[in-house]
Amino acid sequence: MMQETTAARAAPKAMGLPGVGSIPLMMALGPLEFYRRMWRQHGDVFRVDLGGRSAVLVVHPDGVERVLGSNRENYVKAEAYDNIRLLTGEGLLTLEGDAWRSRRRLENPAFHRDSIRRFVDEMAKISREALAAWRWRIPNGGVVDIHHEMMRVTLEIVAATLFGQRLGEDASDESGSAFASALSLVSERGNAVIQLPLSIPTPNNRRFSRAVETLDRQVYSVIRTARGATPDSDRVPTLLSMLLGARDADTGKQLTDQELRNEVITLFLAGHETTALLMTWGFVLLSKHPEVVAKMREEVDRVVGDRVPTAEDVAQLHYVRRVIDEILRVRSPVWCTARDAAGPDVLQGFRVEKGDLVMPLFYLTHRHPEFWKNPEAFDPDRFAPEQSKGRHHWSYLPFSMGPRICIGNVFSLTEGALLFATLLQQIEWSMDGDDVAMDPSITLRPKGEVPVRVRWR
Repeated sequence: MMQETTAARAAPKAMGLPGVGSIPLMMALGPLEFYRRMWRQHGDVFRVDLGGRSAVLVVHPDGVERVLGSNRENYVKAEAYDNIRLLTGEGLLTLEGDAWRSRRRLENPAFHRDSIRRFVDEMAKISREALAAWRWRIPNGGVVDIHHEMMRVTLEIVAATLFGQRLGEDASDESGSAFASALSLVSERGNAVIQLPLSIPTPNNRRFSRAVETLDRQVYSVIRTARGATPDSDRVPTLLSMLLGARDADTGKQLTDQELRNEVITLFLAGHETTALLMTWGFVLLSKHPEVVAKMREEVDRVVGDRVPTAEDVAQLHYVRRVIDEILRVRSPVWCTARDAAGPDVLQGFRVEKGDLVMPLFYLTHRHPEFWKNPEAFDPDRFAPEQSKGRHHWSYLPFSMGPRICIGNVFSLTEGALLFATLLQQIEWSMDGDDVAMDPSITLRPKGEVPVRVRWR
């Protein structure tokens, strides 16, 4: 490998300035547009100076596969995840090695397809309650901030199905606001040339601390309630109940409250943020494609009718699933990931040095013309079996890929299909104005409110 690394070429380097690298240009253009321009100029592997940290950006599926798949032991979650650790601590998202494998085995049963099927009834109930609240607020139709509404309903779903508790409207709003603030500040911190310790009371550090305190207050309350609950054999087991009873296979120890907190925060983040963004971007994209909405509605009317959707119904909503896949391709909530190179390597003929930050750019992989015809077009039929056959396995990564593929991917896809089915049964919607601007922070969020005009069917 060392000889191969020595013989490899240096990756082309994006333009930058001494000391601050490419950060000023990136901030001026926005990260997505900056990376897109550099990709067009330099190709599928290029290097960017991020103000003292050298990053290698990877777009081609072959390069992504090497980083996250075949040579994954060389690409670890070290310094690259230090900022997100400020929010999540050491949990499933940030753990490495044997600790991660042990935690993943512990949590896998709760996210098995059969387990998730048991959650569908609760998902449907909460979805219908959310629409009932809309109908009370806007009985004759009206405008809602769809991102706020989707964040609220998905947070209620993840709290009820994974932790067995309902938060209520006030707590949901408080949690959603705290998450949004914390994620925004983590992203700002990651993009900053100088990162001051949290112990220094800057305005941003104080805001971050307040957001984490809010989340911790609610999460530790959930844990205390769960610890004090009487076991009930008639209730569907939740992830938290499994974690409370789990013991380390080697030491026999149970998870501490701190370890449980880290997992709850991680799953609150992964379990509601990504699905809320799937739904938000779905409303935005579908408002421009009434013909797609009509086909989705026809399928929902035919498969579900006016019944409450079931797990069996969700499995039959094939066109709705294609639409979800296309939303995730065009507006993938996880738009990139990052790893630290533990040692030298070669990616598609270009050198990677030990200590490099290596970033697979899913947003651009999903637009690679070698694998996606007319990639900027919104076309759910590209996920029809006849069109998907033979496509590169690593060209589509809405939940990442490899051993560390998101544990909640089936949960999110099931929840998305059920939410769309419930919404299509009761509402029509439209949007005025131009496209909603994208904010590529930790996840791909909309900038500002997303006003959608709702009409009752």
